[in-house]
Amino acid sequence: MVSHAKLFFEHIFVETLKKNKMKNFKYLLMLIVALTVTVSCNDDDDYHAYHLEYVGVTSADVPDEFVYGNTYRINFTVEFPNSCYFNYNQYDYFYEGTSRLIYPIAHVDDDVECTPAIRETTFSIPVQALQKEPYIFKFYQGEDADGQDIFLTIEVPVIEIQANKNLPKTSKNS
Repeated sequence: MVSHAKLFFEHIFVETLKKNKMKNFKYLLMLIVALTVTVSCNDDDDYHAYHLEYVGVTSADVPDEFVYGNTYRINFTVEFPNSCYFNYNQYDYFYEGTSRLIYPIAHVDDDVECTPAIRETTFSIPVQALQKEPYIFKFYQGEDADGQDIFLTIEVPVIEIQANKNLPKTSKNS
C-alpha cells in the first residue's frame, strides 16, 4: 500500500512539474516576444538632438484674489524666439515660503534649420489655495546682465468665506 501512495504522489509531482515547465516556458516566450518588439521599435533614424530650456513669461492671467480651498487655473504666456521651440506644457514649480516660482520649459530642436518667426503660447497650471497668506507668484522672465533670474511678480490675496451664522432658523413645523 505504501508503494501505491508513493506512486500516486510521484505522479502528482511529475504532473505539477510538467505544468510548471509549460507555464515557465510560456512566460519565457512572452518575454522574448516583448523584448523583440521593443528592440525592433527602436528606430535610430528618428533620433534628433534637442535640449530643454527655460523660456520667459511675457504675461500672466491670475485672479484678483483666491478663496481659501478653491482651485484655480493660472494662465501665462511665453514667447518662443523661433520655429525650433516647442511647447509640451512643461514647467518647473518651486515653493519658496509663500512664493511660487514658475519656470516654463520649452523643447528646443538642435541641428535643424529654424525660421525666425516669433510665436506665443500659453501654459496653464492648476493652483489650489491652501494657505491663508497671500500667494506671491514669480514667473521667470529671463536673466539680467549678471546672470541673475528676473521675474514677473504678482501677489494674490487669499480670503476666507465663512457661513453666515446670523441666518434665521427655520422651524420644523414650516
